[in-house]
Amino acid sequence: MGEEDTKTIQTRPHIASGERSWLHDARLVSREIFNDTIRLTQRGYTRTEIQKEVDRDDFLRNNKCAVVGKALQTWDSYQPLKEWWENQDDPDGGKPTPPSTDKSGAYPLVMAHTEGYRLTVDDNTNRIQFRISPRPYKKVRGHLRGEPDAMDELREAITSDEVDVGQAELLYRDGVYYLHVTVTREFDVPEPDTADTVIGVDINERNVALTALDRETMQTKSTLVLDYGRVKQERQRYHTITKRCQEHGKTSIHHRLGDKEERFTEWVLHRLSRAVVEFAEQFSNPVIVFEDMSGIRDEIKYGTYMNRRLHKLPFHKFEKFVSYKATWREIPTDTVDAYYNSQTCSCCGECGDRQGRRFRCPNDECDVVQDHADRNASVNIAWREKAKLDGDELNCRTHKTQPQVRLVRLSGSGRVSRPTSSRSLAEQGVLAQG
Repeated sequence: MGEEDTKTIQTRPHIASGERSWLHDARLVSREIFNDTIRLTQRGYTRTEIQKEVDRDDFLRNNKCAVVGKALQTWDSYQPLKEWWENQDDPDGGKPTPPSTDKSGAYPLVMAHTEGYRLTVDDNTNRIQFRISPRPYKKVRGHLRGEPDAMDELREAITSDEVDVGQAELLYRDGVYYLHVTVTREFDVPEPDTADTVIGVDINERNVALTALDRETMQTKSTLVLDYGRVKQERQRYHTITKRCQEHGKTSIHHRLGDKEERFTEWVLHRLSRAVVEFAEQFSNPVIVFEDMSGIRDEIKYGTYMNRRLHKLPFHKFEKFVSYKATWREIPTDTVDAYYNSQTCSCCGECGDRQGRRFRCPNDECDVVQDHADRNASVNIAWREKAKLDGDELNCRTHKTQPQVRLVRLSGSGRVSRPTSSRSLAEQGVLAQG
């Protein structure tokens, strides 16, 4: 039985006909519908009753149903947070507020395919043409622009019977409109126990370390460390700016910064996750393995400064990005225990010493020195996956003759015309054994 997965493709619409003001007005109306839906839901209205109450003559009914549906999904997501807060013996902070949209800005226009909007491929130009219906009998037309890979995926989705084009959201940011289109397809993702190559992934504050091991021989096939320390620096910078402005009563800084920090983090994580999946694609029947980080925030108690710094690490988001990208490449993912992976020698199993970014094993018979401690952890993650898949707890460690790590940074030195692609990042880590 196949596994369904959905991804969002970001494009930029180039408007050829129609008025941009229609799109702006429709987004304002969708904000009002969203807030009215939340208000009526709190009063106990059903979905059918809500749709009758928020019906408008100047707004397409199919778009109205899509906005109401998204508002109800947001309300359902709010309920577990509210119940968790109510069940606390001594809850910190105020009660979670119900979801709402900012009165100073517009809300994304949510539309269903072939109803609120339609996409087609022009046979002559190979462009993806769009038609958006923000108001009854008012249509905005043009073509979409975006990354070549994303546009190829969207063309395939439009022309293929195996891929479904779903809802889209029209957003406006920094003077540019964006159309986010969701596509869903079914994949035949193999089970992890059929893998021939085990890829351990260790993520920490600054690096993502990858090691690919042959499942049968436990020989190291390749290794790679991706540096993303810029995320840590940017988060600290935004925190310092916000804190200093708050101390001087300049609360308007929140409107200026907006969601820049989150968007920057997601941009980096998307590049990292693509590099991880493209690294895995080089090997036969791979499985990507993560540490099980559930409950890690409850266990981290190092004081206010360290808690803030470590709690903001995007462990779950990074794993989520890698997992859905791997699903689209039909690569399985799995998790193993996270205990002592960074402290255990990957060759003999002894508890070792970490000196900066180097790892040294105190066992005289082993005396292994790893050039990168995070890579040592990734080897242990891969080893635990092998033991889990084979049902074997034997101390089957890797060979001591392991290649040196090649550190790859996400930004090049000096002026560059474009960012380094994720595929070239992944290829830099290929250290095939001769």
